Amino acid sequence: MSLRHLFTLVPATIGLTACASMGTRDALVSDRPDFTEATVLVDPGHVQVESGSTFSREGDTRSTSFGEVLMRTGLASKVELRLSANSFVQERAGGELRNGMQDATVGFKFKLADGPEGPSWKPALSVITHTSVPSGARVFRAQRAQPEVKVLGAWTLSDRVAFSSNVNVARPHDGVRSFTEYAGSGSFGFAASGRVGVYAEAFAFAPQDGSKVVSKFVNSGFTFLFSPDVQLDVRGGVGPSAAKRDYFAGVGLVVRR
Repeated sequence: MSLRHLFTLVPATIGLTACASMGTRDALVSDRPDFTEATVLVDPGHVQVESGSTFSREGDTRSTSFGEVLMRTGLASKVELRLSANSFVQERAGGELRNGMQDATVGFKFKLADGPEGPSWKPALSVITHTSVPSGARVFRAQRAQPEVKVLGAWTLSDRVAFSSNVNVARPHDGVRSFTEYAGSGSFGFAASGRVGVYAEAFAFAPQDGSKVVSKFVNSGFTFLFSPDVQLDVRGGVGPSAAKRDYFAGVGLVVRR
C-alpha cells in the first residue's frame, strides 16, 4: 500500500471522536483528519462538507491532493448519505509529472447502536458501505467500481478522552485484477478545550494480493473550532517506511449547515 494509494482510496475519510464543542449545540464531529471514521452521523436536515489538501512523500514520489471533498447529509436518524468528489492529484516521480481528478465515491453510513452517555466498555457502533465510481482522469481511474465496508466502534473513556476503531474490507482493482484488502485502525482522541481536539492514531493495510505486505502508518493532529459549525484540522504522519523518510501532512476545513 503506497501513500498515494492510501489517499486515492480513502481521501477525506478520517474522523476525531473526542472532539471539541462550543456552547450547548451538538458537537461538530467530522470524518477527518484521522483515518478512523467516526460513528456519529450528520443529523437529518443538515449538510456537512469536509475538504482538505495532503502532501505525501514515498521514496522518490511526491504527491499533492487538492479538494478531498466529502459531502455528508442525514437522510434519517440512523442513515447518512455520503458523496465524495475526491481530489485533484498532482504526482511527480522519476522526472515524470501526472495530474488529474480521482474517482468519485458514493455511500451510506448506518447507525447500529448508540453508546452510553458516560464512560463505558459498551461501544457506539456504525457501519459504512460505499464504492468508487470510475469517473476520474484516465491516469487515476479504476477500471471498475471498488466497494468497501467499514465497521466503526467508539468508546467513551472519560469526559475528555475517547477511543475509536475501524475494521475495513475492500475490493480494490490494480488494473489487472480485483482482490480483497483488509484494513484496521485505532485512534485516541482528547478534547483539550472547548475549541481544540487532539488525536494520535495507528492504522494498517493488508492486501490479499499475494505480496504478503502489511503497510503500517502512524499519525497525529488536531482540530480547532472557529465556530460551532466551522472546524480547521491539521495532521501529519509517517509510513509505511519511516527509515526511508516516507511521510504525509495535510490541512482541512469542515463546514456544517
